[in-house]
Amino acid sequence: MDNYEYFGIPETNLQAAHQFRKKQKKHGFNVNVPSRKDVATLAPLQIRQVMVAWMCNSVTEIIPSRAQIAEARLILLAREDAASLSGLIEMCDHYIRGE
Repeated sequence: MDNYEYFGIPETNLQAAHQFRKKQKKHGFNVNVPSRKDVATLAPLQIRQVMVAWMCNSVTEIIPSRAQIAEARLILLAREDAASLSGLIEMCDHYIRGE
């Protein structure tokens, strides 16, 4: 079953990503997926770091699809501080378009 809170990434994929971290201590890859709550509530600097890591540096098991980033983008746009997240929202737009 898909994990709605983590943009539909299956629990087994999330677990596999964390197992990768345990095996490869110095890999430098992201193994975390932001929750919908994270996207909606983290401070701008924090959510930017989390989203950039997810989009640009994730292990294979959790690389986001364009549809997942589109969902996260909608949550970002609904935030009261969306104007301060314009750079991140633009990055999401580029990801969605495959640029």
